[in-house]
Amino acid sequence: MLHFIKKIQKVNDDFSVVCLFNNNETRLVDLSAWVEEFRQANDGWASMIADINYFKKVQLDSYGTLMWDNQLDFCPDVLYEMSKPVAA
Repeated sequence: MLHFIKKIQKVNDDFSVVCLFNNNETRLVDLSAWVEEFRQANDGWASMIADINYFKKVQLDSYGTLMWDNQLDFCPDVLYEMSKPVAA
């Protein structure tokens, strides 16, 4: 099954996002490790999401994945695989 995000439910201060996927599972996507790698790269582009205020500007694009206005996005299947279910 190909996964995509139907809705961003919450953006947390720890660089994680609670998402509702197309299989109706609510899952926590923890991007903190990737954000730290981007911060260390300090390339001025991807490292922008290391600023929590910028990170919180995440949007859902038309393909059902997380995206920022600098065009940084992630494969929704990868996000699903790395995420953990949120207890109901």
